[in-house]
Amino acid sequence: MKIRTKLMLSMSILIVFIVMCLFFVTHVQFYIVRDLAYWDEKEVFTGLSQQFEEYYAAHGDSWEGLDRGMGVSTDRDAGAAAAAGTFGNERFFPEIALVHNEQLFYKKGRLELREMRDEAFPLFLKADGKPIGHLYVMSDRQLKTYEFKTMWYGIIPSIARVSLLLTGLVAMIIIFLLSWRLTSPIRKMIKGIDAIKRGDSEAAVFPVRRKDEFGAISRALRDMHESIESLERSRKQLMSDVAHELKTPLMIIQGELELAQELDRPVDQARIASLLDEVLRLTRLIHEVLELSKLEAGRMELRSAAENLADVAEGVIDKVRYLAEDKQIDISLHSPDEPVLAEIEKHRIVQALYNIVSNAIHYTEPGGRVRIGVERQYRADSRKEYALLTIEDTGIGIPAGDLPHIFNRFYRVDDSRTRHGGGTGLGLAIAQQNIMLHKGWIDVHSEVGRGTTFLVYLPMDRVMD
Repeated sequence: MKIRTKLMLSMSILIVFIVMCLFFVTHVQFYIVRDLAYWDEKEVFTGLSQQFEEYYAAHGDSWEGLDRGMGVSTDRDAGAAAAAGTFGNERFFPEIALVHNEQLFYKKGRLELREMRDEAFPLFLKADGKPIGHLYVMSDRQLKTYEFKTMWYGIIPSIARVSLLLTGLVAMIIIFLLSWRLTSPIRKMIKGIDAIKRGDSEAAVFPVRRKDEFGAISRALRDMHESIESLERSRKQLMSDVAHELKTPLMIIQGELELAQELDRPVDQARIASLLDEVLRLTRLIHEVLELSKLEAGRMELRSAAENLADVAEGVIDKVRYLAEDKQIDISLHSPDEPVLAEIEKHRIVQALYNIVSNAIHYTEPGGRVRIGVERQYRADSRKEYALLTIEDTGIGIPAGDLPHIFNRFYRVDDSRTRHGGGTGLGLAIAQQNIMLHKGWIDVHSEVGRGTTFLVYLPMDRVMD
C-alpha cells in the first residue's frame, strides 16, 4: 500500500473518530449536566419527592385520583397541597412522570414516557421503607440540555456529511502535497540505489542534509555505500597484491626451469636452493593470506588457557635470537618477578609477537638494541587491568605518514628493502588480528632515526573497583 493511500485512510479514520467523539461527548455531557443540576437543586428535588410521598399517605396508600389533581399550587402548607392533589414544587419541573408497577399515574409535559425513563432524572419514592413508585423529573436546566442534545443529534449527521465532504477535499489536497514532500527523499534514495546497482557510483545521490529520519536513513545508506566501495577497493587491491607477490617467485622459478631446459643440463645445487627459497616464499605467502582471511572473517575460535606472558615472551626471544645474533643486536626481556597471567591461545600470541619482534630486528641496524617488556597496567577508562607487552627497538623508525597504514595488508614502508628481506607485508596485519581476537589492541609510536615502540594490550579479565 502506498504512503498516499495510507494517509487517506488515516485521515478518514480520524474524521470518523472525531464524529464519534462528538456523539460520545454530547451524550456524556448531558448526563453530567443532568446530575449536576440535581445536586445544585437537591432541596427542590427532595421536596417534590416528599410531597408525592405525602400524597400517597394522605390517600390511603394509593395513587388514585392523582391524574385529576394536576396543577400548580403556591400553598405553603405541603399537607394541604398534597390533600388537594397539587404540589408546590411542581412548578420547578416542566417534565414529570410517576410510574408504579409499570402503570403511569401522573404525567406532566410533552415528552413521551419512554424518553422520560431514558433521559429524566429518576427519584425513588418510598413509604414505610417500601418502594411505591418511580418519579422521573426534569428541571428547566435539564430540559434545555436535553433539547440541545436532541437538536444536536438531529443536525450532526448533516454536519458530519458536509464536514466529511469538505474535509475530504482539503485532506486530499494536503495529503497529495504532504505525500509528495514525504516521498521525495524516498524517490531520491531509490534513484541512488538504482545508480549503485548499475555501477554508476557518481550518480548515487542521497538527501543527507535533512535533519529528520529520512536524513538519518540517507546518511546510513551513504555510509554503507562508502563502506561497500572501500571493501571493494580492498578486495581489488588484495587481488592485485596477491597476484603481484605470486608473480615474482613464479617468474623466477619459470625462468630457471626454462633456462635449464634450453641448455639441456642438470640444475646445480645453488639453483635448486634458490628455487626452493622461492617455493618456500610462495608457500609462506599462501599460508599467511589464508590465515589473515580467516582472522578477518572471524572464523577463528580461541582455545584459551592461563599463560605467563613473561614465559611466552621468553619463548619468542629464543625463536629470534639467531636473527639478532647475526646482526649483533642486543635483545633482552624485562618482566616483574611475579607472573603476569592472561587467558590466551599461546601459539597465536607467539605468532603476533614473533612478527613484531622479527620486524624490529630487521629494521634495526647492527649493534642496535631490541627490548621486550612485560608488565601490568590498570586502565581507568574500562576499570580493568591489562597485560602490557612493549617491543622497543633502536631502528630506523617509521615516517609519520606511514604509521596509520603499517597494519594494512601488503603495505610496505620500503618495498625494495622488504622484498629483498623476503617479507610478504602481512606480518603486522596478522599480528593485529591475533591481538584483536583476544579483545586486545596494538598501539605504535615511532620517530625516524631513533626507533619504534609497539604496545600490545591484552585483557586480564579482572574488573577493578
